[in-house]
Amino acid sequence: MGFFSGSSGGAVAPPPITRDRLVSIFEDNGWKYYIDNEGDLGGNWDDNQFYFLLRGEDGEILHIQSMWHMTPNIDRLEEVRSFIEQWHREHLWPKCYHRISDEGRIRVFCENTVDHELGATDAQLLQQIHCALGTATSFYDELSAAMGV
Repeated sequence: MGFFSGSSGGAVAPPPITRDRLVSIFEDNGWKYYIDNEGDLGGNWDDNQFYFLLRGEDGEILHIQSMWHMTPNIDRLEEVRSFIEQWHREHLWPKCYHRISDEGRIRVFCENTVDHELGATDAQLLQQIHCALGTATSFYDELSAAMGV
């Protein structure tokens, strides 16, 4: 048969992602985690909070969002903005941004999102999780050093 004949050649598609599969990956790696009151899977690495969310019509998108454990005062906003802009010029991941809380504190976030519409192996999910944890932690560490906190 030809390459584009539509035959799968006996290949089996990887399974869809689920929260239970993610929890199994966490348990296999000895990672501490929690499931919050909305059913979202979360965990802390280096005091930074991470959430592992399934998005999309069929929960096929793994969206990993994290929040820096520091909350600088609004007077440091330009430093934070400049650092984020410089990071994005030099790095592909993670997507980084900030929000201002009602108390005038700066909250800094990172995101890593991959669409697994056709399913994913555990190795693929673990790779995305490692990428999200590693790049976000690097970003937060470098931001901390740049701000002297």
